[in-house]
Amino acid sequence: MSEFFKWLTGSPSVAAALVAFLGVLVLMFVVAFLQGREIVFWPPKIGPRPAKAKGSESTTNHERDMASIASNPIVGRGSVLKTASGDNVTVESDFYGGANATLFRARNSANQKVIAKVFWRGLAPNSPPWELFNQEQRSAEILIHRNIVRILDRGLFGGYPFTIMEFMGGGTLRDWLRTYDRIPGEDIVSIGGQVAQAIDFAHSHGVIHRDIKPGNILFESDAHGRVALGDFGIARILGAVERDITAAGLEAFVGSPAYLAPETLQDRVPSQASDIYAFGVVVYEMIAGKTPFDDAGDGFAILRAKVSQDAPDIRNYRAGVADSVVVRLAQSLSRDPSARPGTARDVLSGIEAEIGRL
Repeated sequence: MSEFFKWLTGSPSVAAALVAFLGVLVLMFVVAFLQGREIVFWPPKIGPRPAKAKGSESTTNHERDMASIASNPIVGRGSVLKTASGDNVTVESDFYGGANATLFRARNSANQKVIAKVFWRGLAPNSPPWELFNQEQRSAEILIHRNIVRILDRGLFGGYPFTIMEFMGGGTLRDWLRTYDRIPGEDIVSIGGQVAQAIDFAHSHGVIHRDIKPGNILFESDAHGRVALGDFGIARILGAVERDITAAGLEAFVGSPAYLAPETLQDRVPSQASDIYAFGVVVYEMIAGKTPFDDAGDGFAILRAKVSQDAPDIRNYRAGVADSVVVRLAQSLSRDPSARPGTARDVLSGIEAEIGRL
């Protein structure tokens, strides 16, 4: 070995090439870690990057909506997550994949069903996943309501942050919309009313959700029972310092294209009215079976359309909708935030009977 080093010191060009090679190798491993890839140091191996959901909730074909993604690179069936409170949570199976995290069905030490939300990117201070993680914790501390999914605990596993949430075993509104062509009017009123209560409660505590969509509306058992709004990971707390917590490209817009309010696409700070717009889209979709700009094309086309055009009359997709419902939805989806109803409850107030008859 000493002879090798003597030879190496006598060959500066070879030594420089070796140092450069090792530098590139180290950089590759660092980048792979930040991307959430599986890393094996010997023999050297870098696993594939976890896949993200394909398409968006705004496409004309819901099969592209929230497509399944790869599991967290270090968490799987049987993994035990040690929480901040000292509890042991055992992972049982994947549940749902998002852009930054995977939800797992799990059980705590009391054998109660819970959901473990594990962020699949490595934790680095001030990084986007770190900000998402802390944002959700700040929101959870002030949002305790029957119609908001409860955050029970949190922790780190191998450098990856996770939160433990209550188990909502009935699936999501997105699942319901995929399963049934039409949702009965009475169920629309029940689901919408409970989500409205959650939104208004959050707003009364200075929190803007910013990502209201069917995939974040969960059922405790089914659509006829308790409904709760979840995933406040990109919520904005009024008065807090605003951070850019998304990547470049389409993801630079915080939220899902079909549900984003037009003003958020024009570099204007999201407000409570932005949540009202998103809620209006959800109600529109429950009635029509599609979002207002489904026919526009891909995500960017949808964004362009909603900035330049008014939402289409819902009767284009479902005949027999009462005039009062049409007018209220048009107000809720107005491109002018000041023209929208003041609260989520106001979106439904006075038109429940008409919706219930659908």
